[in-house]
Amino acid sequence: MDKLIKDLYCTDADEINYKELSDRVRQFKETEEGVNDMCDILDEMRNEAVEKDRIENAKKMINDGSLSLEKIAEFSGLSIEKVRELAGNKSA
Repeated sequence: MDKLIKDLYCTDADEINYKELSDRVRQFKETEEGVNDMCDILDEMRNEAVEKDRIENAKKMINDGSLSLEKIAEFSGLSIEKVRELAGNKSA
């Protein structure tokens, strides 16, 4: 188990004890396709985080009640349909 934990923190594929993990690290770090895959994954994670923040901000504005749904959509960057959906689900 200690070898596996060490391997999880390794950044150099040549220093990893488990071949399967070493091969995957090498693929993601040393091949163009792997690097592109990692970039796509990171972009997706970032986009999900941004969307989550937009939704949370829109919910706060909806709960405040001082803005129209159209203004909330404009300020949050969400579609009016998404804001209406969030406003319809307002229950707490």
